[in-house]
Order: sequence, then C-alpha cells, then structure tokens
Amino acid sequence: FYVGMTVEGDGTLKGKIQTFLAYSTSLTQLFLSLATIFLMATIITRDIRYKHIFTIVTKPIARWQYVVGLWLGVSFLNAMLLFPTMGVIYLVAEYLRRQPTAYERKMTSAGQMSVSLPDPDRAAVENEIFSARAVFQPDPFNIEGTLQRRWKKLIEEKGLDNLIIQYIKKKLRKGKGETTPIDETKIEKQLRDPSVREKIIKEIKDDLRKQILGEIELIKPGLSLCLTFSGLKPHESGRKLEFRYKLHPFRAYRRTLVSIWQVKNPKTGHYEIIPRTDLPDTTSSFMISPQAVSDDGKTVICFINASTDKEKTIIQLKPQEAKLYQHIGSFEGNIFRAGLVILSRLIFLAAAGVLFGVFLSFPITCLACLMVFSLGMMSAFLFDATRIVPAASPGAFDYFSHYLVRGIFIFIPTFSGTSAVDALVDGVYIPWGSLLKEYAVIITPSGPNNGLWSGLGFKIEAGTGFRAILSLIIGWLIFRRRELG
Repeated sequence: FYVGMTVEGDGTLKGKIQTFLAYSTSLTQLFLSLATIFLMATIITRDIRYKHIFTIVTKPIARWQYVVGLWLGVSFLNAMLLFPTMGVIYLVAEYLRRQPTAYERKMTSAGQMSVSLPDPDRAAVENEIFSARAVFQPDPFNIEGTLQRRWKKLIEEKGLDNLIIQYIKKKLRKGKGETTPIDETKIEKQLRDPSVREKIIKEIKDDLRKQILGEIELIKPGLSLCLTFSGLKPHESGRKLEFRYKLHPFRAYRRTLVSIWQVKNPKTGHYEIIPRTDLPDTTSSFMISPQAVSDDGKTVICFINASTDKEKTIIQLKPQEAKLYQHIGSFEGNIFRAGLVILSRLIFLAAAGVLFGVFLSFPITCLACLMVFSLGMMSAFLFDATRIVPAASPGAFDYFSHYLVRGIFIFIPTFSGTSAVDALVDGVYIPWGSLLKEYAVIITPSGPNNGLWSGLGFKIEAGTGFRAILSLIIGWLIFRRRELG
C-alpha cells in the first residue's frame, strides 16, 4: 500500500499505476522466493543436523512422505501468502484507478467537468492496464513469386554452378583475406556432392529471401507499406486496439519522423487516417477503433513515409517490431493467472530446497538455491548472450558456452519465459495454455530448425511444475540412500 501511495511514475495516472504494479509484483515475487529458499533450507538441514529427524523416521513414515510433506507444506504456505498479497495489489490498483488524472483535476478546478472531452490518460488506463490483451503480429509477406523471379534471373545471368562455386569460396574465405588461396579440390568435391549442392542452394535462397524482405522494409519518401493482421476478434467489447511500432531512419537522423497511417477494414471499407510525428528508433503507439476489424478478424494498417521535401529520408519499418494489442479478457482474471505463474516459481524453489537440503549444509543449500533462482531470472539474457551468430565466425568457446547454457536450462526453468510482471504492466493476456506449459510437459512436433529435436521428430517443453516434481524425485532418491545416523 505504501508503494502505491508514494510512486509517481512518469507523472501520468497510467505511469503511476504501471510503476506500482511493476514494483509491487516484483517485490512480492522476490521476497517470497527468498523466504521459500531460506525456510526450506532451514527446516531440512536443521532437522538432520540436530537429529530432530530421528523422531520422524523412527515412526511408520516413509522418507518420501517426509520429503513430499515438507514440500507441500511450504508450497501451501506460499499460496496462502501469495494470493492475499495479489488481492491487496489488485485493491490498491483499483483505488489508484479511481484517482483523477491531471486533465480531470484541471477540468474540476475550472468547473468544466460537464464538458465531455477525451482524456488520453484515462483512456490509456482503461485500455492498456485494466485489460487483458492478446498480442498480434502482422501476417508474413507473400514473396514467393518475387523469390522465384529473382532466382530464375540469377540462374540465367550466372549459372547454377557458378553461384554454388561463389558461395563455397565465400564460406571458405570467411575470417581470412580475400587473397588467401583456396583448395580447388574442396570446391570441386562440394560441387559434385548432391546433398551439399542441395544444402547450398537452400542457403542461397534463404539469403535471397532475407534480401527481398529487407528491401520491402525500406520505404522511400511518398511510398507505403501495408501490414495485414489476422485472427482478431471483431468489435470485441467496443474497446480500442493499440498499435505499437518502431521507425528506423536509413541514415543518421536526429529530427522527428513524419508519417501517415491508414487503418482499413477490408470488408466494410471503414478506414482511419492518423498523422504521426515520432522519434527515431523509439517505440511509439496509437489507438485504433474496433470498427477497423472485419467480421473475419482482419485489419490492414498501412504506413506512408510523409517526409517533407527538405528532410526526405528512407524509413525502415520492421514487421517483427509491429504489434497489435486487442482486449480479450479481464484484469481480474489476468492478475489471478499472474499469481499462478509466480506460484509455479515458488513450488520449484521449494523443491530445489529439498533437493539440496537433503545432502548439503544450510549455507551451501542457500547458495545453490540462490544460484538456481538467479540463473532462472537471467535466462533470457543468457540465451541471447550465448546465441551463435554464423556471420560472426564463432569459435570453440562460443559453441561451448552456447551448449553449456542450453544444457543447464534442461534442469533449471526459464523464469523469464512468462513474465507475470510484464503482463500486468502492459495489460497483456496470460493464456491458460501458457499456464499449462508452466506446470506440465508439452510434446509437440518439431520443426526443421529445432536442433536436436528436428532429428527426433518431436519437441519436449518441460514446465516449471514438472521440473519441481523431478527435483523432488531426485532429492528423495538421495535422501533414501543417506545414512542419517
């Protein structure tokens, strides 16, 4: 409650509520995680160290019952502390929601509350925070026709064998000088190998596809780029949709970027024209009327580069950075699901405390659990930092760190996968499917780029709850063989 009354955010009511939700939810998760670690480590290690466990194991109680009983007790305690706390967070957020915005205070002091004018801050609070919104990305561009024409032209101009030879030479010279001699027998061997030829042709086409997409993203002054969004719900609850995007100038550019956006309903013909001035390389957004969504769940958003004559510049709009947010659920349901996400982390940490506590001392158990918690929270950063980029000529250490991190997270859950904090702050819907992934094991067919799983034909996604059960089983097996005397 104190946090809710003291935070200010960016000075708007929206910023104040978002700051409160971010701080309160993060602190709740942090404090309960630390309490879980120290409580579980204390119970087990003290029972063993001071022989209190003798009064338990001498009774007709199996060791697995002792382990599971402790875990269930701490997990239940976490639930009893977590959900009332989330309830308090909800009540404080509702209290802040009813506070007047700066615009409303101004109108009240001027005695003009009877004048009904739109308040952007109030609209942002209702549409962007007290909501549960699904995130949609634009449909992929259909470039197969252009790709086939470019490919056919390349074959006619250079010949297939010459294209393959150039590609092989480029690969062999990577990281070396242009004048470095190349073994012609290697080139000839790869050129005549059918499997290698097929792989190289695929890689050349992939490079050509990336080049075409890169050209589409660059919009010259006066030209436009249209993005189509599918799967939307038509006229859902009458709430407006939010569109977020980033604009990147092709060259160094310090001024604001001038653009015009057209939002179209492909069925009814309804359209909106929205002029914008945005800072370069900065996330921007605007609201869209629900009438822009057709009955089949589609809408088209077109960007027009409206650079002036004196300040013409090419602007890049990356489709992966364009997102459309639509209301599909309630804030109350979302905050409950956020609590379930946090609870999955807590039950895993309780299980990790059991696993390490049955054979380690109190300080080492706490250290091991804190390391597991820290790695889980940093998972997104670690995955990105150890990602292999072929263009950067990775070395042995890069491959070692890449596979080491991915090996570690076979056993440790990625706490940053579904972020309850980010979902509440941005009003993003936490689907029940994501909760299922948090607690269970999901087996799905693997795609061609799933590494190890592509050879097996399926992909296994083990949730935090499943890893907690696995940790409990391993801890019980160790505890079962331990000589307590």
